[in-house]
Amino acid sequence: MYNKPLHCVWMFGFCLFASMTNIAAFANESPLLLTGKIASVESQSFTVPKAGDAWRYQIQWMMPEGTIAEVGQNVVVFDKSQINNKIEQLEANLLRVNAQEQSQTISLHSTILTTQFEVEQKQLELEKAQLDAAVPADFIAAKEYADNQFSLMKAQSSLTKAKQALKAAKEKQQSTLVQLKIDKQKSQLELTKALSDLDSLTLIAKLSGPVLYEQDLWKNKKYEVGDTVNIGRKVASIPAMDNLNIVAWVNEVDIDKIQFNQAVSIYLDAKPNAQFSGSINKISRQASSKVAWGESNWFQISVQFDDNTQISLLPGMSVLVETTPIMAASTKAMGSE
Repeated sequence: MYNKPLHCVWMFGFCLFASMTNIAAFANESPLLLTGKIASVESQSFTVPKAGDAWRYQIQWMMPEGTIAEVGQNVVVFDKSQINNKIEQLEANLLRVNAQEQSQTISLHSTILTTQFEVEQKQLELEKAQLDAAVPADFIAAKEYADNQFSLMKAQSSLTKAKQALKAAKEKQQSTLVQLKIDKQKSQLELTKALSDLDSLTLIAKLSGPVLYEQDLWKNKKYEVGDTVNIGRKVASIPAMDNLNIVAWVNEVDIDKIQFNQAVSIYLDAKPNAQFSGSINKISRQASSKVAWGESNWFQISVQFDDNTQISLLPGMSVLVETTPIMAASTKAMGSE
């Protein structure tokens, strides 16, 4: 016979046992340890610029790591020898173009004057030939009259050719000067670009803060003077000293064990005996790989200190974040039934 009260007692006991089992398993699970560092919400990155035709540049000078850089100070300087050589060549080329422009201008102007004189001379010869040809045949010999008419035709042809030569000289002058102007502008632009590239090889601080060297993941060391680095690579940074938080990384297999606003314990390498409290305030949506850490993917999270935490922090300080993993989704679902 079905005993409803007994069945309810039995179901309650089963649920209580399952819940206690889950709680015990959850309590026995090892804490989740995350490595991280103190970072600034606002920072300035220093990357190898795209300057000239080279695809990598050598670091010639860097402000010592940890030095507080002020706005306007040089932080990183890359080798400028290749750009300097290019600038010398471009300056020499610009001088050559300027000299050629002056020489061609004088030569073309001289040609114009010469052809103009030819036109004027042919014009006078035509006028004389017209006077001679205007003498009636009745007053001079037939041969002389015929010669005068031929001289007139010859003078007209000579004047036409002289005018054509003048026109051609002016057209050549115009086209040559336009081409020389284009060559000069091109040389000036190339020189201006090279000078800009030269300036870009000196990276200047736009924020006040400590200089931090970046890690060369391929060599597992920080960048230093003498290293040759590909363009676009980040070699240093300056974090702003205000609004600091913690940046940590979670392995993709552990991402389900944390959540937004989850409480954490914070340990600083600089203060190994002190424990601070905080919470997770940001979790990245996409994982990324880190060459030096193996083949796994990692999610970046942001951790903030509790408001009552009073401690002097510096960007770049190493941090250990400890938190208790949240219950798995299946355990949550079972507890909610």
